[in-house]
Amino acid sequence: MHLSLYRRHRPGVFSEVVAQDAAVSLLRREIAGGKNSHAYLFSGPRGCGKTTLARIVAKALNCPNRSEEGEPCAKCSQCISIASGDNLDVIEIDGASNRGIDEIRELKEHISLSPFSGMYKVYIIDEVHMLTDPAFNALLKTLEEPPRTVVFILATTEPHKVPATIRSRCQHIPFHRIPVPAIVECMGKVSALEGAVIEQEALWEMARESDGSLRDALSLLEQAVTSGLPTVSLEDIRGILGGGGRSDLERLVPAMRNGSAEVFRGFSELLQRGLTAERFLEGLFLLFRDILVAVLWGEEGIRSLPLSEEERAFIRQESRHWREPELWKVLNFCSATIPRARYGLKAEVVLGMVLGLFVLSPAKTEERVQAKVASDLNEGVILAKGRAQKTEQKPEQKPEQKPEQKPEQKPEQKEYEVSSPGNKEVSQGSAPAAAVSSGGNWEECVDAMASDNLPLYCACVTTRAERDGDSLVVLFPEDRQFSFEIAASPRSLAYLDSIRLDCFPGVQMKLVCGDRSIQVAGNFPAGKDPQSEEQDGSPTSLHSSGEAPSGKSPPSERVRGKHIEAEDGENPQECFLEIQKFFNADLLVLKEENSDEPDTPEGAVAE
Repeated sequence: MHLSLYRRHRPGVFSEVVAQDAAVSLLRREIAGGKNSHAYLFSGPRGCGKTTLARIVAKALNCPNRSEEGEPCAKCSQCISIASGDNLDVIEIDGASNRGIDEIRELKEHISLSPFSGMYKVYIIDEVHMLTDPAFNALLKTLEEPPRTVVFILATTEPHKVPATIRSRCQHIPFHRIPVPAIVECMGKVSALEGAVIEQEALWEMARESDGSLRDALSLLEQAVTSGLPTVSLEDIRGILGGGGRSDLERLVPAMRNGSAEVFRGFSELLQRGLTAERFLEGLFLLFRDILVAVLWGEEGIRSLPLSEEERAFIRQESRHWREPELWKVLNFCSATIPRARYGLKAEVVLGMVLGLFVLSPAKTEERVQAKVASDLNEGVILAKGRAQKTEQKPEQKPEQKPEQKPEQKPEQKEYEVSSPGNKEVSQGSAPAAAVSSGGNWEECVDAMASDNLPLYCACVTTRAERDGDSLVVLFPEDRQFSFEIAASPRSLAYLDSIRLDCFPGVQMKLVCGDRSIQVAGNFPAGKDPQSEEQDGSPTSLHSSGEAPSGKSPPSERVRGKHIEAEDGENPQECFLEIQKFFNADLLVLKEENSDEPDTPEGAVAE
């Protein structure tokens, strides 16, 4: 008869038990000193060795050749019959199928009989928490005062379901899950005994999948051994597991970090191979937990993780690219979604939620926009040099300008310098030279905005333009309403109108976003300055009418680069406040020329 791998290699003595040192040491000392208890309660997760250790205890109690350390010989008739399950003095009862009061009454009828061949009768009741309340009550008195030759060993995976009256009459010995490195070591020994060659990474993948259960790990190992392959690789184990292991998720982490389309493709393949939503979320949680440990505690934290050297190298590399808030966001998402997945949340729905987390989040979208802006700005110097050479070869046609009216000779003029990081040499309403040299190409006009009007560039970077006769229609994506709002502001419209006049002469420009549209040209009443006039009480409004107050020159005519020219008899501070409103800016420093002392006007913010 063929025996499964975990039965053929089941530990037969205390020294062969894997990773349960505390329980083994306690039981061995008690048996060696002849002070064994009349009842034990073994509790722990599945596959951690509870029933195996119960059989070893039965061997040690009945072995005539037991060593002074309490170790059974595993060679006598008692040890061999107990290992094969033929010993009449060792009775194993399945609590799940023999859970009624009638079975316990039958047990009580035979418990007073003497052992057949050994020194003790050992009753091993597995899954004892499945017994009914009447059965527990019937067992209570017998468990409290059994015959001197009887030992009870109760095993359970859920000790909290065992009544307190039963637990108090037993010596409770807890078991824990077997660590992954210990499982890998045990599987390596078993595979060598079976004559199989298995890659180390494949052993780690199977050990992690077993979730601390050595029995489950040996079952997976048996599937790999019986495959008949000369060498079992990690890819072979992935095929056995059906995908969704740690190695599969590790391959997708760079795509998650970058928000690329590989996330969708990779997860879709895993779902097609049978990956469940719960298993995927649990694996994702554990992987990002390890990355968070590396971010928080560095190399010391990495060394504490139960990982292979290759996996530690991966965690070490990825921890350089992730920030703590991002990792907490992933962990919180997984912990909130796992309970929903256990109640039937479809894997396809989880995939959509993951895409929203890694690909479509506002942070990732903003990062992509900023990356494009940075790339365009880095190329700005090269583009400017190339366009400057073209400008030298072909004179630039400047738009027709009205002759300026020379002001009357003033007895004295004062000039104040505004030192502000936001001021620019180029007026907001003039098109950049790069846009003028674009030759009517909308994409080049948008690229030129990056160095002259960054907010408008960010708003227009996702647009496309279509020519409709004498009209140029700029189309915004329907989900970019905020970009349309930026482009539809009076300042932006004035800027776009200057581009229209310089780059698309004789053409009307129209902005469209879904069912919303606005005409760029002719949007302002006659006599009003589009750069200083904001609609609906915008805070950037300079006056309620388009004319400069008190007959003063418009602010745009008194701005020369970074200087503000005060007219005769005008308070320089009032002049500055007017210009400050025009630029919608805060004052940093106001200083008279050739003076070391800053002159700060009333109501301004000075350093």
